[in-house]
Amino acid sequence: MNEGNGMETTSLYEQPERKVAVSAPSTVPKEHPKKPPGLVPIVALCLAVSFGASLATIIGYDHWYAQKVVAVDIKGYIAQQRDNYLAGKLNDDELKRSFDRLETVITAIPKNRVVIMGDAVVRNAETVKP
Repeated sequence: MNEGNGMETTSLYEQPERKVAVSAPSTVPKEHPKKPPGLVPIVALCLAVSFGASLATIIGYDHWYAQKVVAVDIKGYIAQQRDNYLAGKLNDDELKRSFDRLETVITAIPKNRVVIMGDAVVRNAETVKP
């Protein structure tokens, strides 16, 4: 590929050799290998992870799966609405809305709650007020 003008040309596929300068090795101090952690930190970490996982499991189970008893005083609520209606404090539409609200409150109770009548509860049960 020499055309006679004294200049040498190279094709795209023929690249001239390039020399890379190699520097002398530097005097970087070598790092000492790290010691593995002792037995006490490993045991402490295992205990902390185990305790955290157990606590999260118990809280999750109690919140979403464990059955709980809930009391709803339907009988007392109906008696109160009847008294208010007979006294003229409620009209027909307000009475219907109050019973719709009672139904909404009862259907909004989560599935892991056992619903019983409020007059059957003696103590220590959560009571839902409609």
